[in-house]
Amino acid sequence: MARFMMRGASTPRWVLAAVLACATLLAGLGPALAEESGQSRGVPIEEVTTPGGITFWLVSDDTVPMIVVNAAWQAGSAAEPANLTGLSQVAASMLTEGAGDLDANAFKVRLEELNMGLSFSAGWDWTTMNFYSLTANRADAVELARLALTQPRFDLEPLQRIQRQLVIGIRQRETNPGFLASLALDQALIPDHPYASRLTLEGVGAITPDALRARWRDQFTRSSLRVTVVGDIGSADAAALTDRLFGELPAGRGAETIPQATIGPALPEPIVRILPQPQSLILFAAPGIQDTDPDWIALFVANHILGSGDFTSRLMTEVREERGLVYGVSTSPSVRESSAFIRGSAQTENSDVAEAIATIRETMAAFAADGPTQAEVDTAILYLTGSFPLSLDSNSGIASVLSGYQTAGRGADYVNQRNALIGAVTRDDVARAARRFFNPDAYTFVVVGQPEGLNAP
Repeated sequence: MARFMMRGASTPRWVLAAVLACATLLAGLGPALAEESGQSRGVPIEEVTTPGGITFWLVSDDTVPMIVVNAAWQAGSAAEPANLTGLSQVAASMLTEGAGDLDANAFKVRLEELNMGLSFSAGWDWTTMNFYSLTANRADAVELARLALTQPRFDLEPLQRIQRQLVIGIRQRETNPGFLASLALDQALIPDHPYASRLTLEGVGAITPDALRARWRDQFTRSSLRVTVVGDIGSADAAALTDRLFGELPAGRGAETIPQATIGPALPEPIVRILPQPQSLILFAAPGIQDTDPDWIALFVANHILGSGDFTSRLMTEVREERGLVYGVSTSPSVRESSAFIRGSAQTENSDVAEAIATIRETMAAFAADGPTQAEVDTAILYLTGSFPLSLDSNSGIASVLSGYQTAGRGADYVNQRNALIGAVTRDDVARAARRFFNPDAYTFVVVGQPEGLNAP
């Protein structure tokens, strides 16, 4: 069953109007028609509090008879015991491996019978749930999801299967350049922080059903819960659904907290990890900012100009198009609850690594020194605002965007303010962000491969 098999059909009417408006602007046909097409219509969000006291965001639209519910809990793998690596992710995965009277196979059969989707995943800071159902099956689908949340079985057989899968992944990662490079960066810059830890064979092997039950009780609570509901449902029914799904969860002790990461100084020479292969992967990183910083929007625009990965970005133009040194190169702000980086990546032939790194540094230095042109700023703003409605092209897309804003601490109407905030960025703002964040001397580089002209420690 394809999760997004109705993706095109589920586009809400107001999104179609917004996309038409942006397309009109991009085509240069003037603002009047854009306004007439509905550009000013934002995402119709309601902030609702249930009788049980759970506050959630609702976008009600009956274009297609289905709903999507995204939920997030501020509890992730960064807070799990060091001797039980992977505990949070395994606990999340096990919620759909049997609940109540249904074992793992019976649970999956029931998911298919109801033509519904239900999945859980744990990241560093948050654990998330994604649920979708046709309106006709909504009541039964909600009951199955509630059962998974409140009565998971944690049977030994599916646990052992998941552990075997994780062990295979742990063994395969030793030849994965992306894993090796990101681990080397984290160990160099935040060596003592939980974000620098990784799954271990010992930690995965030590996970037991009792450990999973204990983690589940701490992980899935109402205290740090964020909920978004999108689709064919009104506010009263959505409130009842939310209480039914989450009302039985324990209150909990609040969001799990971990210490802020202290980022070490940049290393002047690249870290090299030898891996026999004809190409090398380059990762690089420097301290960034949280998305609550006043310079966040300016950084967002500056990063698009320098390192979006588009063929118009400076790094792609200078490093790939002009010199042919890389297959691709990009940068991006990377925000977690307790750290903030700007990370970049590139891939190239072993013989071109040293020149590619030098050119990346030169391009960043020029951008930091001179800032952007007005044309670059205008083009970036036009792209970032014009492409945004495309991320809202389905119920699932809307729920994903809104859930991301919820976990970032944004207000319910931020999605409707976002384009105006980007549009207000000036060339001076972007130049300031370029100076602050793209000094190449602040970046540590890691290379995984067999680079020529670089020495491995």
